[in-house]
Parts: sequence; C-alpha cells; structure tokens
Amino acid sequence: MGYISFFKYMANRHLDGHDALVSRNFVFPLPIFVKDRVSVIKTEEAFRVLLAEYRSTLELAGIVRTDARQVSAHRHQADGISISLEKQFYDINDNACASCEVTYYATPADDRLKLHMVEYTDIKAPMPLDQMSIFRTG
Repeated sequence: MGYISFFKYMANRHLDGHDALVSRNFVFPLPIFVKDRVSVIKTEEAFRVLLAEYRSTLELAGIVRTDARQVSAHRHQADGISISLEKQFYDINDNACASCEVTYYATPADDRLKLHMVEYTDIKAPMPLDQMSIFRTG
C-alpha cells in the first residue's frame, strides 16, 4: 500500500467510525500540532475519544468526505520519514469547503506506517480543528 493509499484508507475508516483501525497506527504519547498549539495524547484510548470528537466536529461542519494528495515525503535518519499531504474536505454537495496541509512523522512497520507525530498547517477556514476541546483557547 502506497503512502497516499494508506492515508486515504485511514481517513475513510475514521469517517466510518472505525477508530480502533485508525488508532492502531499511532504511537503514544502522540504530539499533535495545530498552528502554534500542541497537545500530547497520552494513550490510545484517549486518542479514540479524540477521533470520535473530531468526526462529530466534521459532521457538524457539514463535512462528509475527504481527499488527499501527497505534497512531499522525506527520509529522516535510518528509518524515519515525514509525509506531507494536502487534505481537502467536502460537503454533502461535493463542494470543497475546507483544506489543510498535514505532515505525519512516521516509521515503516510491516505493510503500514507507525505515526509518531502529526502537524496541521496552512489551515483554510472553516477547518474545525480549532473547535476541538484539546485546541480551544480560553
């Protein structure tokens, strides 16, 4: 499975509510950066709660589908890799309504990646990440 296929598979499983299939690909504790904020998710269970909240936030924003295109992939040291994707978010009428760039820092493991850190940048409104409890200010 190529990188983009892997991430599209993960996005589809997330939107379908299969959080256990998604979370098994992450390493904890997991730092997640959004703009200038960071939150460290300590356990897989806490991450599953976050995935459910994220899915609900997307649904409330009217987002029903995502798509991604790989922007870059870079090797770091012997086995580390960073993969940057441009993600598009679509509403029920299949209109692109939000986008962001997300970089995953990973190591290869068998037929998949183990994700160690996630960084969201270049967020185009109305990206609902800012509305999630771990990133709300005040």
